[in-house]
Amino acid sequence: MKVYIDLILLLNFIIDFLILVTISIILRRNAKMKRILFSTFIGSLSILILFINMNNFLLFLYKLILSSILILIAFGYKDIKYFFNNLLYFYTTSIILGGFLYFLNIQIGYEKVGITFINNNFKLNFLVVGIFSPVILYIYTKQIKELRLFYTNRKKVNVYLNNNKIVELNGYVDSGNTLTEPYGGKYVIIAHNKEISDYMRANNYILVPYKTLNYDGIIKCIVPKYVYIDGIGLKNNVVIGISENKIKIDGIDCLLNILMEEKI
Repeated sequence: MKVYIDLILLLNFIIDFLILVTISIILRRNAKMKRILFSTFIGSLSILILFINMNNFLLFLYKLILSSILILIAFGYKDIKYFFNNLLYFYTTSIILGGFLYFLNIQIGYEKVGITFINNNFKLNFLVVGIFSPVILYIYTKQIKELRLFYTNRKKVNVYLNNNKIVELNGYVDSGNTLTEPYGGKYVIIAHNKEISDYMRANNYILVPYKTLNYDGIIKCIVPKYVYIDGIGLKNNVVIGISENKIKIDGIDCLLNILMEEKI
């Protein structure tokens, strides 16, 4: 079997470089490019030692030490938590990339004949890996950022009603919600919840006008005793606006007013 050392070194360099850049972006390390390139260069050369026969334990230990060295070269050392966080994302990103490439190879490399899958001898070549690796890591980085934003803005909300009932909601800090009621300047929280809707039907409510880019309207609002929002605290200067339409964010019952967060 022919082994092209130059292609192995080049491919390993590209993959290590992409992984380190991805970590720098996700964790906002702002690492200098020369440090990432030097780390990648060391990693690509060190792949040659894998041609030396060693048992599984030594191979595992070698890979662990090598990845730690690459992380230290690329991002430096501040404290143990900083180091292990970098190392964790190094392995997570490597697994994500390796898993996708393996899946792609299986999907393309096997064909279904009846209920049997037969190897058609196709293997991902260097060009395909070079093309798909950046795409996979770009999608991964984008999803991580979106998830981080979602869970940062997601808040647990307890609404304390005047009948001594507490309604628990999953809230989301919505940058588009800056609505305040015009009578006392209270912040409006938009909610889609059956308990609050039933409460509104049995009690008094106020009408709050609102205006969007293409539409003017009025929203029915209840005035609770107060609400408690994780990470924001106790608020008694709010009203709850009732939305007839389900909020189109997975698992979210109410849209919090962005102005409340700015007042923290």
